[in-house]
Amino acid sequence: MNEHRQTLRRSFATVLVLWAVAISSIVLVSLQSSSWRQTAAGREAIGRVRAKWSARAGIEASIATLASDTLSPSETDAFATLFALEAVSTGALKGGGSYWIRHTEPPNEYIGAEDAHAKINVSAMTRDDLLTFIDMGEDTADSILDWVDENEDVNELGAEAGYYLQGRTFRYEPRNAPLRTMQELELISGSDPTLVRGEDWNLNGILDPNEDDGDVSWPPDNADGILNSGWSEHLTAYSVDGGYSMSGEAKVDLRTADINDIAKKADLDRDQADAVAAWAERTNSTMVSFMQQTLRQLATQAQASQSARQARELTDDQLAFLLDEFYLEDSTVAQHRLGKLNINTCSRDTLEHLAGIDPVLADVILLERDARPQGFLNIVDLLEVPAINRARLATLYPLLCVRSNVFVVNCRGKDENTGLEVEMTAVLDRSTLPVTIRDMLVK
Repeated sequence: MNEHRQTLRRSFATVLVLWAVAISSIVLVSLQSSSWRQTAAGREAIGRVRAKWSARAGIEASIATLASDTLSPSETDAFATLFALEAVSTGALKGGGSYWIRHTEPPNEYIGAEDAHAKINVSAMTRDDLLTFIDMGEDTADSILDWVDENEDVNELGAEAGYYLQGRTFRYEPRNAPLRTMQELELISGSDPTLVRGEDWNLNGILDPNEDDGDVSWPPDNADGILNSGWSEHLTAYSVDGGYSMSGEAKVDLRTADINDIAKKADLDRDQADAVAAWAERTNSTMVSFMQQTLRQLATQAQASQSARQARELTDDQLAFLLDEFYLEDSTVAQHRLGKLNINTCSRDTLEHLAGIDPVLADVILLERDARPQGFLNIVDLLEVPAINRARLATLYPLLCVRSNVFVVNCRGKDENTGLEVEMTAVLDRSTLPVTIRDMLVK
């Protein structure tokens, strides 16, 4: 009997021990699993931070490059800025980080930053310009003009504040100023995200996997390996005019410039400088006038000195210096400084959306551009294009430029240890120094 009890006790003790071992094993496994998850989460967090700062390193490299190029620009190559940005489009960091910068110019993808001036600033477009888009209705075009203009007068088929504030779940008012982003275009009556974005649903200018898989995931696309980015392929809200000249100095307001400075920077004699300064003092005078009329005509209208009224006409080189080193605009234009289309970097398809440039003129301009490996160095170089004289140049000057101020940098940073990636898109503006980050998106 005693032996039986002892056997039972030993069996019970064994069960207790096994139970304790099992519980301890479960606790240990749980602790190990929790520890592994925490370690993995820590590695992922560190990896993401490393990837993020790798992407930021690419942005900073682009900023430094733009600042240097702005102060020391190339006088012989219109594409030098893009080449400089390409040179810093990839990089490796200590600790296992790397980055690369790319953009799309349909149908191809390229390394380096995207030139915002290769597109037309939507806020600067006329009704005729807007209607060159096949999917642009007259009501949408009028509504865009109403959104951008400063008044509350409604265009024939447009929309002002009353439309956006009445009968809507989410109410808002039009900006009555230039658009700040392309996404803002989607707020305008008649506009639609599918028209603005096309397949480029995140507006990063890159063909992402979900934008090239047919009907598998949003957005709808034709899976042809080519990015169709809708209106955003040809339009921008970021470009700005002004900035620094080819001498590496900020442009000077001709109204306030010293007469000796005008003569020196534009390589003018005293009579020419007097005529230019006298015209600049007139209300609402613009730089276009120097292409439309002779200096003698302008000096006479400005009631300048007798010697200024006899000034020699500006040579092409002097006109080029004058346009590059100085500005003279009315207060509205100076305030908004809407960017022009860079004739060196725009595509033919984009150029065709400027109603002020007919197909024949577009052909001859692009033929001349293709014959210039270094591009147009000054807008006055367009005078070498057949069929363009100073009067024609005056109509092109408000539309075209040869030097860009704003670039969009789409940079993907990677942590080589974990394979994690972070995408960062920054809009960089060098019209003033230091270079300004106008917009930043991190994904």
